[in-house]
Amino acid sequence: MNAEKTGILIYDMRTRKGLTQKELAEKCNVSDKAVSKWERGEGCPDVTVLPKLAEVFGIEVDSLMKGEIPFSQDVSGKTIKDYDFRQPDRYPKYMQRELWMLGEDICQTMNHEFTAILNDRCEFTPALVDQMVNIEFLRSLPATCFFYDFAFEDGGFTVEVDPQLAKALMKQKSENAKLITSFDLSVFRDYFLKIISEVLLAKISKQTGGKIDLERFALNKVSAAGNTNSSRQEENRMMLLLGIKGKAGGTEGRINIQFSDKLIEDLMLAGFFGNEENGGGDSAGTKGSRIKFQNLSNIKKREEPDNVFIEFGRFRAENVLLEPGTILILDKKETEGLNVVFENRVIHTGKTVAIDENFGIEIAETTQLGEIVYDEEDYLSVQLGSSYLNKQEIASLHQGSYIILKQRAGEMTQILRAGKLVALGEICIADDTFAIRVVEVKV
Repeated sequence: MNAEKTGILIYDMRTRKGLTQKELAEKCNVSDKAVSKWERGEGCPDVTVLPKLAEVFGIEVDSLMKGEIPFSQDVSGKTIKDYDFRQPDRYPKYMQRELWMLGEDICQTMNHEFTAILNDRCEFTPALVDQMVNIEFLRSLPATCFFYDFAFEDGGFTVEVDPQLAKALMKQKSENAKLITSFDLSVFRDYFLKIISEVLLAKISKQTGGKIDLERFALNKVSAAGNTNSSRQEENRMMLLLGIKGKAGGTEGRINIQFSDKLIEDLMLAGFFGNEENGGGDSAGTKGSRIKFQNLSNIKKREEPDNVFIEFGRFRAENVLLEPGTILILDKKETEGLNVVFENRVIHTGKTVAIDENFGIEIAETTQLGEIVYDEEDYLSVQLGSSYLNKQEIASLHQGSYIILKQRAGEMTQILRAGKLVALGEICIADDTFAIRVVEVKV
């Protein structure tokens, strides 16, 4: 059993089911520390626990032991959402998983330290990690809140706390929650925010080997407000959100930590997230310190090549300039479905969705488009992704059915010439028409 791959699968399945580590532990009759250990890849579930884990997740024991679920076009139990090319997914699951682990460390310290300060039990657990644009987050906040800005626009982060929860931690009456004074902001900063920021920054320092200058995030430099009106964030920039739910003095509420796209980029370059092949995080703070696993392919095993391709279209290849930075305007409107191509024939069109982490297509119509047949030898194809379907699966495609692609949602789009990969690019929208910005040209 591969402890690291199994741990990642357990984490993915648990969060997909909406379970906390404690809730999963109770279902399997183990401690939440055991679940945390599994998910960190530091140990494997006992063989007596595997059947119960498989039952809770609705998967096979063999999948748990291998750390992977066999590819299938069955989308039952999967999260499906429309994919918006104007707000593409940017941060893959392994990066989000590392932030979840950071949230667990923060919550563990908060539960201990906050309980000691209040002399009353506090319970905090990670609630979510999600990616969105700044304005979506700001609009989701209450009109009044404890809002602390750690140089967000300069590659930092913010911490937002529900006023009822903050007041409860300071042992104030709930009816005073609507009124947030500068004294309240200072007290919460010096006694509670201090603990949160110390854990967060210590973790960053450890996992990046001190490569990131943390002086700009000193507590005495934090901007505090009783609302978000002072925030001057660029509205459409992407960010990652770590949400924590908590209870103190009988009052429940949320603490949200908003990581700017610049900080995420700095963390990535400094090695905070490790790399995807190693499961993302690197507990030692340096890349390559974990054992690396590589799956071998049986030489006798036949792998079916992809035979279904999802395309924005095929285009004349002559006089097309493929250079980084060039934007190619396609002839497909943003509202139009992409082409489902099988054996050089457009058989359906479909709407782009994200199915869990992968791109997918929801078939938008059932009319066979047999009049569109590609027989040109030289052409450019702009592809969203591909898949392998057997003939029965192809024949059964109908309006509302799904095709799961092998490409991750948000990955760069391929540009092929006569079937050969020649460039990679990012899909963007020019007015109301799809376009592709060339990022990398293949030699």
